[in-house]
Amino acid sequence: MNQLTYIFLALLAWTSTVHAYFYVPNFMSTLPFGGGMATAQRNNSMILFGGETDSTSYTNTLYQLTQNSTGFTWEALPQKNAAQGVVYAQAIVSKDQSSLMVIGGQGNFTASSTNSSANATALPLQLQLYNFASSSWSTYAPKAGAPIPNNRKLFSATYMESSNKVYIYGGASDEQNVYNDLWVMDGSTAAFTPLKPYYSRYGHTGSMTSDGKLVIIGGAIVSGNQNSLASMNQLTIYDTTSNTWSIVNTTGNVPSPRSDHSAVITSDDKIIILGGDSGAVARKKQFTRSVAILDTKTWTWSIPNIQGILPSSRSYASAAILDGQHVTLAFGSALNVQYNDINVMDIAGSAWLQSFSAEDESSSSGLSTGVIVGVTIACVVLLVIILFVLWKFQAYIRFLVTRIHSDIWKPRSGEPIWAETFRIIFQIFFIFIFALFLVFVIKQAIDSPNVIQRIETAAAEVESPDVRFCFDGYNVNTANPNDINNPGVACQTDVGYSCNDYVQTLDMTTFSPIFTDHLGNVQCYLFRAPNTFKLASTSGQNNGSRLIFTMYGDQSITAARVHISVYPKAMDPNAYIYGINDDTPVLLNQADVLSWQNDERNDVAATNIYSVEPFTYSALSYEIADHRYLQDVGWNYVGFLPISNNTPEVTSNFRSESPNPQYTLNHADIGVVAVSPNAFTDIVDREVKMYTLLNALGFVGGIFGLLIAVQAWLFGFRPRSPWGVVHRWSMGDMKRSLLRGLQSKFKTTDAAGIPLVHPVHKRFSVNDFNNLGYESETQRIGRVEERMQVMELLFKAYYVDDEVFRSLDNANKNAPPGYDQAHGAGTPLFPSNEKVDLARAGAAPAGTALSSPSPSQPSGGGRFSHMFNHRNSMNSDSTSHHHLTDTTDNLHMRDV
Repeated sequence: MNQLTYIFLALLAWTSTVHAYFYVPNFMSTLPFGGGMATAQRNNSMILFGGETDSTSYTNTLYQLTQNSTGFTWEALPQKNAAQGVVYAQAIVSKDQSSLMVIGGQGNFTASSTNSSANATALPLQLQLYNFASSSWSTYAPKAGAPIPNNRKLFSATYMESSNKVYIYGGASDEQNVYNDLWVMDGSTAAFTPLKPYYSRYGHTGSMTSDGKLVIIGGAIVSGNQNSLASMNQLTIYDTTSNTWSIVNTTGNVPSPRSDHSAVITSDDKIIILGGDSGAVARKKQFTRSVAILDTKTWTWSIPNIQGILPSSRSYASAAILDGQHVTLAFGSALNVQYNDINVMDIAGSAWLQSFSAEDESSSSGLSTGVIVGVTIACVVLLVIILFVLWKFQAYIRFLVTRIHSDIWKPRSGEPIWAETFRIIFQIFFIFIFALFLVFVIKQAIDSPNVIQRIETAAAEVESPDVRFCFDGYNVNTANPNDINNPGVACQTDVGYSCNDYVQTLDMTTFSPIFTDHLGNVQCYLFRAPNTFKLASTSGQNNGSRLIFTMYGDQSITAARVHISVYPKAMDPNAYIYGINDDTPVLLNQADVLSWQNDERNDVAATNIYSVEPFTYSALSYEIADHRYLQDVGWNYVGFLPISNNTPEVTSNFRSESPNPQYTLNHADIGVVAVSPNAFTDIVDREVKMYTLLNALGFVGGIFGLLIAVQAWLFGFRPRSPWGVVHRWSMGDMKRSLLRGLQSKFKTTDAAGIPLVHPVHKRFSVNDFNNLGYESETQRIGRVEERMQVMELLFKAYYVDDEVFRSLDNANKNAPPGYDQAHGAGTPLFPSNEKVDLARAGAAPAGTALSSPSPSQPSGGGRFSHMFNHRNSMNSDSTSHHHLTDTTDNLHMRDV
């Protein structure tokens, strides 16, 4: 991933309002951005009303989020008549689940300066009722003279189901007027009764336990002119049975103080608080996403270690326990950032979930007691089997140990034990060093960063991108499509080729991007050419080298804008959303498209998007690269034939001139945009790993060779066996077939023995020479010849290549008659200056001694005589015959 992508992702992480940790692909793109909604639970649904968005301070939308076994469903509830939009209100559902009551909140009806004690004209608490059966709203009007609290925001309204009463505490009408009163409303008659007041407080939560205790947590307490966050070490409790206030000290892992958080209570009277802020002024406010649990039976706090993806830090979120097992946390805001995600926490498993199926898999993966017992028994049985196998095959195991010992401990004859000991120690040390290096290179390959290699190849033609034009603030006369003031785009190339057929109007009822300037109506058009349409670098029979778009609209509107977006064809989400089926399939998956939609609805995308003022000339250049991303598979660590995904990506540059005040004098349009490629090249951005296992082979081989060289330098060279592991460690029929092959191919008698294994003569292996017996010269020569023949065959089969020997044999067979005589003593094998004894090379009879050469005879002759000393000698072997020149001297050494 290139640096630009990382910067873009970082920007999204900072500004994005879309996370959707719980995956809801069916409606994620339609979830509103907002916080401060009035929230109430109706069966397994969360009813949400009002709130604020980035463009509206008080909304009057009504939604229902319903949880089922697989996920959630989302719908906008019908409203026959509009209710008053509010923010920071509270809501409850009637006991019979037939109606919704929205209590208080800040809206256009809210007085902003007084409370009831200072000004009798302050508004009473606003009550709006929604009937689910009739889908209509009504407003509650209190009876004249009946007591009713003042309207407020950031208060708590806690419903007590057993008595069908609502307890309303605290809140504020503005930053200066904070309430300390406590009211109880009868759910049947909507009659209010004032109760004993307590501290002035706002931004808190109220939770009702099963024994009738109203637990107030968090918020800001106002004392005099000082505001401070309420302590979590001491909680305010109102006992609805005795109608008394009290302070309870808490223990455990106490969470940090907070305001504007969310709270839910479980069936076993545990209160879970989520999120919140520091309660400071806007520029210094800090937000949290921590979760804490209060056990109201012991008044003990705990902060669970929750696994999974944490929700973003936020305040004014909506929370509820819809199925008794999971906490659903949705929406909320943090300063100017609104959220539209849904987060689900498994209470028992202490984990944030992305789907209920993942939770099922996680829960099913736990080991029951029966499984643990079964595994234990299996381990015991396996241990017994291993011990039996060791006892049964103890002889073979001893053989293996002996064999391994003999392979390691190989002192040479005449070498002291300390030399072999040092050799083994150094060998183990070198193996340790090699193992460390091997681990290092493997870890280096696994942790290798990815780098991008750019490959550019000159091309005569390049493809064109998709270009979207969104007219923001221009009115569309749907009754008269031919109205000259309607927005539109005309397309042609620099050679006059018309490409208007490739411009299509996008249906804004299917999806409409939102721009935070909110200049007015938004209408978008998309230029999408077929694959056959190319831009060429040279003049001639082609479509041209650049695109020229002329934008039209109402010239009397000067505050409007045109937003231009550029996409590669295969990665254009507009084709996916608006159902454009052509010769270019869209490679984006549903999650990518939904994420793009959320970015469009929140106006946070910043790459390849430009805003054009009316009456300007603009130029846009682009390049489309085939980015080959490495897949996250193990094979890519090897470094050979990597597995990658081909993803087209576009990079663009934009320049726009200042608006021309005289533009309308000679132009019927509102601006021109020229689009051209940066260069006519085919670009491939190939992602590769900096280190791979294939690259590491060279380093490993070098280190291995270096260690072997050091070992040989220190302790000498030891010849290697021609047999490998397969031969050496073969067993059964494989081992017997190897031995039979050696026996059949290299036959020898017991008298001759095996070369290099048995001594040449018995006298070299015994101490008593008197019992060796008599052995003739013929027998001795035959034994030596047999040993030599076996050694030649073994060397030919396992040690040396006999190609040159066979070549020599073929040369001798194919030599013409008289070749040696014609060329004299100087032969290719033995040049004339070589010391040879041709005169004595004649075939002497066996047992006849060669006479000493006379000075007059030439010194050349025998082909191999120069390799030996030409002198008669007597063997020290007492059993051998020596044929001397004088036959009378032919006697045995034992006779001397």
